[in-house]
Amino acid sequence: MEKMSHESPETDVIRQRMEEVRCELDEDVQVIVEGARDMGEWRHYVRNYPWMFLGGAVAAGYLIVPRRAHGRQSDAQTIVELANQSRLLAASSAPQGSAGRTLLKLVGNLVMRSVLPFAGQQAGKLFVNQPARSPQEDQP
Repeated sequence: MEKMSHESPETDVIRQRMEEVRCELDEDVQVIVEGARDMGEWRHYVRNYPWMFLGGAVAAGYLIVPRRAHGRQSDAQTIVELANQSRLLAASSAPQGSAGRTLLKLVGNLVMRSVLPFAGQQAGKLFVNQPARSPQEDQP
């Protein structure tokens, strides 16, 4: 197509505006890509919302740690009675089906011993393969 020699000033203004829009679009796409990258990274949230994570850690610790037992003080007679009851319970509970239970425990233990190292290796690969970023990249 031949370029017309007598272009109007409006055409030049439109072309200039289209070029500006293209440049702005490139910048906007870069911002969106960086935002999407930050959304997938947990360190971004810890850096931007430290108090929320501190509160979550406190709440998790409160829920995980068992409560202190507020039992009554036992005297010597109560302790002797409890000891006698535990002896009676131990004597009356003969092992039933202990071979099957022992075998099941053995198999479960073997499965756990083989699964845990594999899971640890996979978790190590997941965290090691994440690229290290310099502090200059973290700052906007």
